[in-house]
Amino acid sequence: MLKLILKLIAAIPLPILYGFSSPLYYLLFHILRFRRRIAANNLCNSFPNLSSKEQEKLLKRHYRNFCDVVIEIIKSLNLKSEQIKNHVAITNTQEIEQVLQQGQTIVLALAHHCNQEWAMLATSQQIEFPIDGIYKPLHLKWLDELALESRSRSNITLIPAKTCVTDLIKRAKQTRIIAIAADQAPRKRDEAYWSTFLHQETPFYLGLEKIAMLFKYPVFFMEVERLSRGKYHVSFKQISKPPYAKNSHLISRNYVQAVEEQILKQPQDWLWIHRRWKKKKSLYN
Repeated sequence: MLKLILKLIAAIPLPILYGFSSPLYYLLFHILRFRRRIAANNLCNSFPNLSSKEQEKLLKRHYRNFCDVVIEIIKSLNLKSEQIKNHVAITNTQEIEQVLQQGQTIVLALAHHCNQEWAMLATSQQIEFPIDGIYKPLHLKWLDELALESRSRSNITLIPAKTCVTDLIKRAKQTRIIAIAADQAPRKRDEAYWSTFLHQETPFYLGLEKIAMLFKYPVFFMEVERLSRGKYHVSFKQISKPPYAKNSHLISRNYVQAVEEQILKQPQDWLWIHRRWKKKKSLYN
């Protein structure tokens, strides 16, 4: 039933759907205070030089942009390919396409910044190579099914993180893009790369690094910039390439730097409501 309701909502024209963004913001920010303390603490620790008023302003901008992205992701269920092109401009694909055309698979490192969903859909249309998106299946089965259905309309295959290595080995001979978002907190039992990130000791998944080193794939970073409401710009830059030195953590280090640089340009567009710093380094030792 909920799947049907979301599909019906997605059929509404986007300009009308944006009309629900402000009420959603008021509900999440003022009434439910959805993860507001988490986001406020994250911003306070990441930008200690900002005044309390500046942090509050940034917090509100984040929630407003987050609500717009929620609306846009729902609209993705009914968004045609030509419509995506009107919302996402992609530049600087030449280097990626040159590597792929030489028969070399690449790893595309992502961050939870702006509308990652639209950025990936636009990339799948712009670059004529299949994309394997490594993800964690959602707890709600019906919502996970919707995500799979949405991506199946493009050239994107979602691969559960638990089985990704096996799946990647099976299709190692197929040239493609392997997309990974590695800017979320790893589980306690996971091996992590620790770095000073936004003034805080922060653990990062080593999956990005391990896959690139195991298969000897070059790594590119996808930067997403918000131009205006519903308008984004996507560009790419290479952050590492083989041969890789063992235990150098060059890939992770370059990725962390790229993510931080992107956040500092548009801090309101990163996913601050996530419990990014819930684990302390001592727990890993």
